[in-house]
Amino acid sequence: MSTVSHQSSLGKYEIRESYNGKFGKAYRLDGLDETNSNARARAIVLHSYYCIEDNESTNPACLSFGCPMLSKNAFIETAKFIDHSKQPIILYAFY
Repeated sequence: MSTVSHQSSLGKYEIRESYNGKFGKAYRLDGLDETNSNARARAIVLHSYYCIEDNESTNPACLSFGCPMLSKNAFIETAKFIDHSKQPIILYAFY
């Protein structure tokens, strides 16, 4: 029996190309560590989601199925940096 955690795999990701999908604009992620090396095959992407609050909160986030998610406003601001960067951008997932 396999266990599904619905949590993002820990480690470094390279934020790659954007596309428009189920959640609007999103960025594909390539896992750079052994812990997340199958991120692209699992379709783990960075996207916004309506249930993520703009302010820091102690409330649990909604179910993500492994994708790192930002609030709509945070995603819009972050996308500006990602889209204009001449260098690769690394996202770290840790606790």
